[in-house]
Amino acid sequence: MRIEGAFAAMATPFAADGTVARDVLRAMVDFMIERGIDGIFAASTVGEYVHLSDEERYELIRSTIEFARGRVPVLAGAGDIGVERVIRHCREFRAAGAAAAVIAPPYYYVMKQDDLVAHYERVAERIELPFVLYHIPQFSNSLRVETMLRIVERCRPAAIKNSSPDVIEMMALLGALEGKGIPYLVGPDELLFTGLELGAAGSMSGLSGIVPEAVRALIDAFRRGDSGRARRLQFEMLELLALVADIPFPAWIKLMLSARGFDMGPPIGALARATVERIEARRPAIADKIDALVRSASTRP
Repeated sequence: MRIEGAFAAMATPFAADGTVARDVLRAMVDFMIERGIDGIFAASTVGEYVHLSDEERYELIRSTIEFARGRVPVLAGAGDIGVERVIRHCREFRAAGAAAAVIAPPYYYVMKQDDLVAHYERVAERIELPFVLYHIPQFSNSLRVETMLRIVERCRPAAIKNSSPDVIEMMALLGALEGKGIPYLVGPDELLFTGLELGAAGSMSGLSGIVPEAVRALIDAFRRGDSGRARRLQFEMLELLALVADIPFPAWIKLMLSARGFDMGPPIGALARATVERIEARRPAIADKIDALVRSASTRP
């Protein structure tokens, strides 16, 4: 399996009682697949996996695989604070039929770079499942470029997903990965066009699960050499993202999904009254911009 194209980092819909809303999840999986997504990343950062118990995480993965029905691969988020927990997650995901695990560095405790390499080595030695090396320095230990390359050489991940907004880092990684057969997936939606220009294999992002038509259209336009259309779609995505710049993550993800007709349930974390008012005030503009972006993506080139 080569991991490339448009992979959706999927949000998790919650019912009023805090459990995963299976009916909404089923509709979301169909929605993404029918609009051209190449794969689904469940229990992602977007999907608030840190709010789930282990069993809830496993049930989310099992349900996503069930609803996908083999139409696209399902990748499962295995990030956690220690080696043994990550290994346990990977074993559960393999039994469930996941195509790969997505493993971010441990979070909370600060670790040295050598120790982060050792973390991935120990995990890779004991799991029988391909994994994606997931760099997300906003929420976990940060990996230096040379550290990621050491992990690539020693552990041979199936791909790298990089959610760092550092373009220089992206350039350094893509240059070093050239010829190694390790696909690079862009995490920040703001950088998709730039990443493709530099040699990225695709994206694994939040907007891929919200406006899959637009991400699909951008990647397809770039691949057939229509960089003008790809660039215009990127600019429209930037305009959409600008509307939620002052709304906390992942609340803005669910706000956008509600504009697409999905009941994502109540927020898991507390939100100040001012934040809730800002979300409600922004809702019409976001819905209008999503509609415009979808129309642009659907227009025949």
